[in-house]
Amino acid sequence: MEIITGKTYYQAPPIFYLRDLLLEGLSKFNDRVSVAYRKKRSDQLLVEKTYDDLYRDVVRMQYSLRKIVKPGNRIAVVGENSYKWMVTYLAVASGFGTIVPLDRLLKHEELGPMLDRSGASVVVYDAPFHSLIHTLKKDNKTISHSILMESEELTEELEAEIRNENKEDSDFYFFHEFLTTADCEQDLETKSADALLCKAHGEDEICAILFTSGTSSSAKAVMLTEKNLCSNVRSLLGSVSFDDNISALSILPLHHTFENTCGFLSMLALGARIDICDGLRYVSKNLKEHQTYIIIAVPALLKGMKRAIENEAKRKGQARKLRLGMRLARALRFIGIDRRREIFKDVLKELGGRLQIIISGAASLDKNTLRFFDALGINVLQGYGLTEASPVVSGGNTKVNILGTVGQPIADVTVAIDNDKRGEPGEILVFADSVMKGYLDDPEATKEAIDEAGWLHTGDIGRVGRKNSISITGRSKSMIVLESGKKVFPEELESLLTQKEFIKDSLVFGQETSSGDVIITAKLVVDEEKIRERTGKHDGDLSEADIREELAIMIEDINRSLPSFKGIRSYFYSFQDMIKTTTMKVRRGMEMDNLQALYEQTKENWQALRGANIDKYAEESLAENIKHDSGETKSADTVQANQTSSVIAKKTDKAKQKTTVAERMRLRELKRARRRYHRDLRVINRLHEDVQKKRTHLAEAERELRIREAVLEQRLNKIKHKIELGKRTEK
Repeated sequence: MEIITGKTYYQAPPIFYLRDLLLEGLSKFNDRVSVAYRKKRSDQLLVEKTYDDLYRDVVRMQYSLRKIVKPGNRIAVVGENSYKWMVTYLAVASGFGTIVPLDRLLKHEELGPMLDRSGASVVVYDAPFHSLIHTLKKDNKTISHSILMESEELTEELEAEIRNENKEDSDFYFFHEFLTTADCEQDLETKSADALLCKAHGEDEICAILFTSGTSSSAKAVMLTEKNLCSNVRSLLGSVSFDDNISALSILPLHHTFENTCGFLSMLALGARIDICDGLRYVSKNLKEHQTYIIIAVPALLKGMKRAIENEAKRKGQARKLRLGMRLARALRFIGIDRRREIFKDVLKELGGRLQIIISGAASLDKNTLRFFDALGINVLQGYGLTEASPVVSGGNTKVNILGTVGQPIADVTVAIDNDKRGEPGEILVFADSVMKGYLDDPEATKEAIDEAGWLHTGDIGRVGRKNSISITGRSKSMIVLESGKKVFPEELESLLTQKEFIKDSLVFGQETSSGDVIITAKLVVDEEKIRERTGKHDGDLSEADIREELAIMIEDINRSLPSFKGIRSYFYSFQDMIKTTTMKVRRGMEMDNLQALYEQTKENWQALRGANIDKYAEESLAENIKHDSGETKSADTVQANQTSSVIAKKTDKAKQKTTVAERMRLRELKRARRRYHRDLRVINRLHEDVQKKRTHLAEAERELRIREAVLEQRLNKIKHKIELGKRTEK
């Protein structure tokens, strides 16, 4: 077993309780903007809330809550990222009770059971959830009060309708009106800041309940304390150093611990300005107008940003210039000259000009995207964590950041790799103050996750590499065990597959045959536009055979780079996106359930599905269901249509009989030979392209060597000159 503890590189702010965020913000950053947002996306002006405003609104929220429920109650919040969401979270989690952030993208039928499980007595929500909450209040025995957060979705007509509907409901409030019930304005002017806030939770008291990704029944409810959250904030800020008075763009959902701890709580601890993003479509616009310094992102978002930059360069006819600039930036940096941000000042200007740090998490980010942003002069710090660890366990920091890894354990967090030999992969175990208290109402699952010594068993597999940086190799739950006993981690293969620009997503799994053999199978989500570019068929029908050939070549290339037992033996594709979480991770369990249902309906085995488009099977299955539901009754028109098709079929059969068996076999062989020829031709063309690329790389390497020689010669000349000057001075 390898055990490493994260180093403390910097002095972290003294945040030991969530109320310290408010008190430190009030004393150090009083007039500085804490949160900025638009009431409507079309608004030109921003609403800016200072750290003093934030403190006062949290106090008002706590005073108002005391009037409707006793401290210690559970308060649920569901909605888009907003200032009101943040005020609710801080007011409850900093001492009043237990906050229960819920995923706003969950279906209504899933939110209900989660609210039941949480035991929340008050629900704070956005307008789209009003009818659901209104219904749940009638049926749910624990929900006593509801507070609607005003947002752009709340139109004047809808507000009037809701007011009329709830005019006799004394337990319903609009958020801004609810704060006016606080009656604490005099106290805010006369009493000390510390005295007005609720006392902090005890060390073992729960301050937050967060549901992990999954359906309402399978999602686990993680119980976190203030000690958990604040220790993670201190560990994070003990590992990184940023400029003063920075701005962060809040893009990811706040209910997720990654954004919550890194993009919300940690930013407040630094005295940063948090700009709430207007939506995913407006990320580029918001980065530019807010001159953002740091963003918290997931791989899907970063890949989208990379694609947008490349497409814009292509549109302007500057794609080659972009590639050459990247080569130049890397070559200069190799010899110790960093001119990245100067070379790409025009690109960076489109991102606001000040974007310097991207913290990436929730899933693995491919090396191409990492190198792309690194070449632009933007530091991508890739991290690893899980809700049960509040959430960050490790990450690249501003001292050590090895691309392709999830960095060192953050300050004061101890990580163990449960392996037999140093350097080998093993399960990642975590020991830290940030490890959760447990799962709500599930002591057995808690014992399974946290052992008697206090180690959190993550279920993730990783290894320790250079400079104690960790690499994630897979999940123990998704691990494929072959008949030979050898183990394969799907994540490793998925990473290789999604590096191909025409593969949007992939899911690798082991499919057991009737003989007991396990077939490594991949479901591929193909980007139609990119595959057309690849095959050269920009217009017209794109045949399944064309795509199958392209995928076959790709799979062969990948398999050649792997040990034989890891090779992908079966694959099929789809144009439909997979089911994902709000942080853009594939919901593996739900996808596997859908695939299992498809197998059962089609009765096809892995050999029949190899290289096939499974969308057509799904369509056929749907059509069959519709046909079955419609009954066996046939109209006269249908009978006539059947008779017509029968006549056509007979004529076709007669025509087919004229073709001899030998002729059919000859045509089939000719077709296969033609396909083999085109396939081999593509392979040869690609090999030729590879040779050309290698020649280009060699030429670039030669140029780099010449540059280095020139630089070294200049340095030697300077040294000689200094020596000569020294000799003259001595004389």
